[in-house]
Amino acid sequence: MDMNDDILGLVLERVGSHVSLIRAAAVCRRWRRGVADAGFLRRFRSLHAPPVAGYYRDGDGGGGGRFRVAPVFVPSLPSMVDARHFSLDFLPGGAGSWDILDSRGSLLLMHRWGSGPAFPDVVVCEPLTRRSVAICPPANFSDGSCFLMESFLVDGYTNKAGGRICMTNFRVRCVLYSVGHTQTAMFTISGDTGLLWSEKTIDHSAPQFGFSHSLGHAGGSWYFYVKGCRTLIVLDGSTGDFSSSVLSPLEDWDLHTCIYNFFVTNGRDGMPRIITVIYDTMKVFVKLDGCEWALEKTVLLSEATQGLPGYQPCFFNRPQNVLMRSEGFVVLSPEDGGPWPFSINLETMEVAPAAYMGLMNYRCELPWPPALHACLD
Repeated sequence: MDMNDDILGLVLERVGSHVSLIRAAAVCRRWRRGVADAGFLRRFRSLHAPPVAGYYRDGDGGGGGRFRVAPVFVPSLPSMVDARHFSLDFLPGGAGSWDILDSRGSLLLMHRWGSGPAFPDVVVCEPLTRRSVAICPPANFSDGSCFLMESFLVDGYTNKAGGRICMTNFRVRCVLYSVGHTQTAMFTISGDTGLLWSEKTIDHSAPQFGFSHSLGHAGGSWYFYVKGCRTLIVLDGSTGDFSSSVLSPLEDWDLHTCIYNFFVTNGRDGMPRIITVIYDTMKVFVKLDGCEWALEKTVLLSEATQGLPGYQPCFFNRPQNVLMRSEGFVVLSPEDGGPWPFSINLETMEVAPAAYMGLMNYRCELPWPPALHACLD
């Protein structure tokens, strides 16, 4: 029985994966036209999680300069994803001279220190398609009065196929330090307007950063902790606005920044969580109404992991390394005696063995929409 286009669209929307969708598009021209339709792609993206190709970790050998090695890509499914297609050897000067600053969708934000003292060489690249765009410094850097503190990838504007970020539609939010105060700038690339710094370049002043500790990214914002005053600073990645709050005096937050793990990630509910890990004690803090943060869960890792294969009490005599943090879970491994990776579910605080793949810092998705090169007519 022949299906009309509406029924065919409903069937294709239920295809289980990005790869299977491409295979379905290869069946015939009619199916290919259906899959290539922007409305269909937008609906498919809303129903399915983005396909994760794998994770990158920085390859800094710890000595800088000639001791540096290229970032390493580990595929999420080695049987289906060829790591060679995600090499960064196309970057100027080779991959070994670059550090990864951030990832979002299928893009990486990378930098290396060049000849300029204030603004490094910065590129946004898409490893699978081997494309890159250099991010030139804003005009304010011409007199050397500004220094780049942090930079992050931000979604562009949702396109017709439901994609929010790609090589022709992305933004980079930069945090700049200038003459005793902190400001932000937004770099935008658009297929229509080209490369530009926003008209509001560095006009958003932030609370004084002082000796700040970056906690990472969650829920579209970036978090920083200012030592000595229990101050949490939040940068909204889309608007560039800063907000600040004072954390509870019941925790020694400064101690967390010295030698222990202190970071943010998303919970299963999509809301940000602050995580601290002190030797064998892990705490999860949740944001209440307003700006207040409260203790949500605590787990004693040395007890929770006793039933896991290979357990040794000495694993918790030293701090834990954070191998991975993602929505609803983190993966830790002992600093000494490892690798012995285990995951913690942030909702249930249950632990489970995890595969060791090194420090999985940066997630990389497959590009969206998928490239369909065959004839659609």
